[in-house]
Amino acid sequence: CDVVVGPGKKWVTAAKRLVAGDVAIDMLAGASELVVLADDTAAPAIIAADLLAQAEHDPDALPILVTTSRTLVDGVESELRRQLAGLPTEETAAAALANGFAVVVAGLGEAIAVCDHIAPEHLEVLTANAEAVARQLHNYGSLFVGPHSAEVLGDYGAGPNHVLPTGG
Repeated sequence: CDVVVGPGKKWVTAAKRLVAGDVAIDMLAGASELVVLADDTAAPAIIAADLLAQAEHDPDALPILVTTSRTLVDGVESELRRQLAGLPTEETAAAALANGFAVVVAGLGEAIAVCDHIAPEHLEVLTANAEAVARQLHNYGSLFVGPHSAEVLGDYGAGPNHVLPTGG
């Protein structure tokens, strides 16, 4: 072949590394990361679905919730259990969820600082006045603003046009 393209787990990245130079490749990507920054206005079902959509890629994926609401964490955890049950990729997604975590912060300023410190591949903002919050964020590969901008659209609709590899 002339070129190898597309996402994959660590084995795909290792294979691309081996053939790079002999054939063209699109990129060497690390394990995928999604940080959802949310406040108490966000819907737990949407957050859980978006975290699972990232988690089902790879057991090494890193789904993270940064929020100002402990109640939201409880709701998201309940939704994750509900949505994970019976998911065709349940085993992979469950392994990735075990890597993930939630961070509860005192306010949006602290949430923004945490997100900028993590510097994730994908960052999704689900807050009241999400556009204003998004303008304060600086360190991310791709940014998704509002409840109708699921990260999965970036992977499959807009294409891999963001900063890789991952891991900060």
